[in-house]
Amino acid sequence: MPSPRYKVMSRRITELRHNLLPSSFNPLGLYSDRVHERTRAFRVLAHAEFESFIEDRALEVIVNAHGEWERTGRIRPSLLSLMSHWDSNPKIPENLADLGDKSIKYPTLTARIESAKKHYSTYIKKRNNGIKEKNLLLILLPLGVTKDEIDADWLDDTEGWATDRGTVAHTSAKMQVQLDPKIELATVRKVRDGFRDIDRILLQK
Repeated sequence: MPSPRYKVMSRRITELRHNLLPSSFNPLGLYSDRVHERTRAFRVLAHAEFESFIEDRALEVIVNAHGEWERTGRIRPSLLSLMSHWDSNPKIPENLADLGDKSIKYPTLTARIESAKKHYSTYIKKRNNGIKEKNLLLILLPLGVTKDEIDADWLDDTEGWATDRGTVAHTSAKMQVQLDPKIELATVRKVRDGFRDIDRILLQK
């Protein structure tokens, strides 16, 4: 069962398809400038929806895991993985009196977990900028998602599409290759379906 956040994203992609792309496609791929312009808008806005989705889901996973740990003491896989990725290199106190020394960072498990959560959340909110392979790995690996759980072909397709999105967003339309709305829709759906698989994996973390 997809998460509520995935369902919101999927509905939004459907809305963009109906609002921006033609209801039927030309078998010869011949379209007006207006259709090409709206197809470029579809790509940029779909990319924004995907980026927002994966950021929101990642934060949701770690917030839920942290909350469960606070309530029950249970450490979920995502929280344990985040701790292993967070290299704070804490100075270990040599005696109990040192635990009150403010110069010693993260003297307790609670402090270390909260610091790791804050560091990860700050990265997601302020430093992530896209859904290319590097972006996705920096988001997913700290949550315990493994190489074998990520579809390499989907990751390659997403990398290529996200790279092309940058060209569309930052290059004059007159300098771009015109996008075919039928092909663009098929690619966006493939990226969306791959995120459904990622969403399912995150539900287990």
